[in-house]
Amino acid sequence: MNWHKQEIAPDEVRDLHARYGLDLLPAAILARRGITTPGEIKYYLENDLRYLHNPFLFEEMDDAVERLTAAIAEQEKVLVFGDRDVDGMTSIAILVSTFRELGLDVTWGLPLGDDPYGLTIDVVERFAADDGTLIVTVDCGTTNTVEIARAVELGLDTIVLDHHNPQDELPEAVAFINPKAPESSYPFAGICGCTIAMKLREALFFAKTEFFNETICLMNCRPGNDTVVIEAVKLRNLVELDRIQEHLVPDIVDATDTRLFRFLANEQILVYDAPMQVELLKRAFGPSTEINVLDIAPQVWKQFPGIEGRSLLKLRDGSKLAVYADGPPGEIDALIHVFEAYVTKHEAWVAEKVRDVLDLVALGTTADMMPLRNENRILVRAGIAEIQKGKRRGLRRLLEKQNLWGKTLSTRDLGWHLTPVLNAAGRMGEPDKAVRLLLSELPDEQDELSDQIIELNKRRKKIGDEAWKRIMPKARDSFLSLAERFVIVHDNAVHRGITGIIAGRLTRFFNAPAAVITSQDGRAVGSIRTVRGFGATTFLKQFEDVFDDWGGHDAAGGFHFPVERIGDVTGRMSLAAKDIVLTALEDEKITVDAELPWEFFNPNLESVVRLFEPYGQENAPLVFLVRGVKVSRLDLIGKTSEHVKMVLDAAEYRWPAVFWNAAERVKTDFTVGDTLDVVFQFTKNFFQNTESVQLVVLDVKKAGPREVVRDR
Repeated sequence: MNWHKQEIAPDEVRDLHARYGLDLLPAAILARRGITTPGEIKYYLENDLRYLHNPFLFEEMDDAVERLTAAIAEQEKVLVFGDRDVDGMTSIAILVSTFRELGLDVTWGLPLGDDPYGLTIDVVERFAADDGTLIVTVDCGTTNTVEIARAVELGLDTIVLDHHNPQDELPEAVAFINPKAPESSYPFAGICGCTIAMKLREALFFAKTEFFNETICLMNCRPGNDTVVIEAVKLRNLVELDRIQEHLVPDIVDATDTRLFRFLANEQILVYDAPMQVELLKRAFGPSTEINVLDIAPQVWKQFPGIEGRSLLKLRDGSKLAVYADGPPGEIDALIHVFEAYVTKHEAWVAEKVRDVLDLVALGTTADMMPLRNENRILVRAGIAEIQKGKRRGLRRLLEKQNLWGKTLSTRDLGWHLTPVLNAAGRMGEPDKAVRLLLSELPDEQDELSDQIIELNKRRKKIGDEAWKRIMPKARDSFLSLAERFVIVHDNAVHRGITGIIAGRLTRFFNAPAAVITSQDGRAVGSIRTVRGFGATTFLKQFEDVFDDWGGHDAAGGFHFPVERIGDVTGRMSLAAKDIVLTALEDEKITVDAELPWEFFNPNLESVVRLFEPYGQENAPLVFLVRGVKVSRLDLIGKTSEHVKMVLDAAEYRWPAVFWNAAERVKTDFTVGDTLDVVFQFTKNFFQNTESVQLVVLDVKKAGPREVVRDR
């Protein structure tokens, strides 16, 4: 196995060290991973929720808030409808709890049994017959154009909250909120449904503040070279709408003849340090000029006593504004920053409403394998902290039954031991049990539902193992017949709830895209999973004329169609597979994040590992290389003694380590007393309610002469 460590420029490491106050080791890792821009680094160094993107950056968030506000006022009946996976379940739980807090008459639903994905005509018509007036879809709805058109015919409004790839036609919704929507201005497309649900929650509670939908005009004046520079910005819901800058020569231009005058007309103008601002305005327009301004400085100082008397320049230079700005920020940017901080502190209860559901956001984001970049890092980190508080009693009960309660949780714990159990409820056709568990406030109900969900997961594992053995011969034949570019399997014995799991396993096994199709009750249902740069929805679009419905992401998709078309679909997919172009297979290699001199190979390494948490998609666990360590102890462990437990000695430290599936390499590649170069990950082992450090060895080589490590 090859070990690869990307070369980096020492100057780049020193720049990161100087600008962000980072130690050299994490600075080198960031540089090696290509994480060097302020906008990216911010999400590794900050945990505060104020660094999350504003929900009103979604163009139609205003429309959603206003429609729901009207529904509250008119006591309308609202239906929340979501998907059957963990993202859908958590999304429903977030919205239902939010709407209940706001006094809405809300019911909820999602596909049960063999129901198809997404909203259906039957659901729409039954809700209309029950005098419902507003449907909110979450983690679905983007492809439900026909169903939402039927809702319009029946006099129902629909709000769509989704993150799946849009097709050519968008639904006729009152508000369509999707970060992947055409021309969306939301700055990060990698969020999932439960995050969008949380964004709507935040917006709805912000709407109860005095700042909602108010146009805020901020202005700052400063002396220029023989001029007065006047800058102004308009905000609504803390989103910048417009800005202007004027360089005015004193006593030359009448105020009413400037663009500034038209920009400020009929607006309440907010400034910081009014006496200074008025003086500069009079210098620009003459002593007789009267411009009414409101000084926010006293209110700001009341909220933040430590900055009283400081100028905007000093506030700018002493804050993180300049650190994370792409370019040099101006005084007007400092004023915006101060005002946003004031509003956030003044309305701190809104952030607490957000924090209340971050446990669900962490579950949905992890389960849907969203990239752990950008704001997802703050959301998952804070969400795991909320899970560990145990405030959501149903979730705590499930943690207890999974032997996770009391452990310091990681995304690996969520992804391996928690979200698959919740997902099993959906795969086995009973996702309502998981939603009820997340919403439950009754201890007996929590206990019963968690037991039922765990049992469903056991059944899911059993039928999954049986299906895997059954379809493998067909999968091998398909892989070879399609030039090792694609795998397609149709087998009616495969449970419809596990087609995605089997497709994912086939993708990993063959390192090629895979589709699995099953048929039940006259309908064929399929899932596709992808790898090596292959786009799922781009591929599926070729067959939309024979699908009843389809959708998904770049990496995964689903579809269904009448069973009589099975031959047509599989035939066309097989034909299209011949044109698939996959990225080239690479030799198996381990990418090393940092080579550790012995002075860095100490318990302080844990702080570096924590800095880069949470780990997951697009943020793999850190991999370290250390040379010349000695194997002082070695034991074989596991049911068939297939794993190696060892102790590695380096200077004064002795490190417990485990090397999975490496027993056959003992006495061949290494043994007790050998000196090795080791590539490893730094992890924690949890045993008998005690946590301890444990290295997970990825590979070893016999050590050569130790060298001085200059580039970490």
